[in-house]
Amino acid sequence: MRASKNLFFIPFLTAFMVLSTAVGLQSQVRQDSVLQMSLASAREYAITHNKQMTNAYLDIVNAQRKIWETTAMGLPQANATVGHNYNIDLPVTLIPARMFNPNAPEGTYMEMKFGTDHNTKFGLSVTQLIFSGQYIVGLQAARMYKQLSEKNAEKTKIDIEEAVTQAYYMVLMSQEIVSVLDSTYEHTRKIADDTKQLAKTGMVEQTKADQMNLNLLTLENALSSSRNRLQVARRLLKFQMGLSFADSLVLTDKLTDLLKAVDVQQTVSENFSVDNHIQYQLLQTQEQLQRLNLKREKATFLPTLSAFYNHQESMMGNEIKWFDADGKWFPANIVGVNLNIPLFGSGQKIARVAQQKIALEKLQNQESLLQQNLVMQVLQAKSDLQTAYNSLLMQESSRELSKKMLNHAEQRYQAGMISEMEYTQFLTQYFNTLNAYYQATFQVLQAKAKLDKAMNKF
Repeated sequence: MRASKNLFFIPFLTAFMVLSTAVGLQSQVRQDSVLQMSLASAREYAITHNKQMTNAYLDIVNAQRKIWETTAMGLPQANATVGHNYNIDLPVTLIPARMFNPNAPEGTYMEMKFGTDHNTKFGLSVTQLIFSGQYIVGLQAARMYKQLSEKNAEKTKIDIEEAVTQAYYMVLMSQEIVSVLDSTYEHTRKIADDTKQLAKTGMVEQTKADQMNLNLLTLENALSSSRNRLQVARRLLKFQMGLSFADSLVLTDKLTDLLKAVDVQQTVSENFSVDNHIQYQLLQTQEQLQRLNLKREKATFLPTLSAFYNHQESMMGNEIKWFDADGKWFPANIVGVNLNIPLFGSGQKIARVAQQKIALEKLQNQESLLQQNLVMQVLQAKSDLQTAYNSLLMQESSRELSKKMLNHAEQRYQAGMISEMEYTQFLTQYFNTLNAYYQATFQVLQAKAKLDKAMNKF
């Protein structure tokens, strides 16, 4: 149905993995322009095509670039300057006249012009950072930021896989419901047609035929609504997978087959470790990053030492002789070191350190809360799974019992012992229990997916 991670190596590796996986998947699942997807292949496809995952990979590459940016700040920095001045009017300086003429009256001055019409300068400066506490901590923080990006990408992957799983289950359940309603509708339509003919001959009352038509209209409306919900579920699955709504998609797994792979008792008895959960690991990485932020603020109290070399060439004259043989350049070379020692900052640095300490304390409190929250989530998810499974067992029993009653009613109907209305009631009851069974199956699979995410098993 048509509806819809070495520095420079990381980006190339990521791109190659994405491309090769995508090509491999498409060559395996595309048949006659139709995507045939199992649950596992749907999740794999989403990892390489979902835009959220693509952005998560780009964040890792960007973090790698940030490491290089921070590293380059501690490497030699070179700058060149070129300047030329043309003095339209040379500046005039007044000099006491007695400097040149002792007989000159006191208080008189001579007007003197100093300089040349043209003045060209070329400079080259090289600086090298020798010690900076902020630089060292900043480099550590950049590397930690990359780890944080990798953890975020892992969390994004888990979120996408869980979302695709839930959407896949939703499509399967919707398909089953449509199938059940379609069967119910066809059976009811046949009985309604028979009742209509009997009403024409006077063998049954017209009210019975009208009641059958009303039942038929109710089923037709329910079937139409279910088909619309199926279409919405398919679009949601395609969106989560990164497909176009126009792509044709066929799901190869069955709801009941997926249920067989679920061992509820083993799943609810599995142990849970908070340390292995991606959300806890993310918060721990953020805490380490905050420790580095605190360390960087403390490093502002330390001196900064750097070395420099400056070279300058100057040419002066009343004519431009940059490339003439008699043009003379005057060199100047300077080598030195700069030591910047912080003395007094009016308490600004102390306040910033205090703020970073508070931020670190808040993260530590969040870590404690998250531990409790994750444990509660797992316990709740286990309880939900067990409850859904118990409900499934009851619905399975109801389905079998209803089927048995339907078989018995069919025999009596064929023997003329019960009316069409009575047989329709048994038929509707059976399809209702079948529908409830598929919904219970979906709830078990949905609860299992939520538990898997809570236990970080995706």
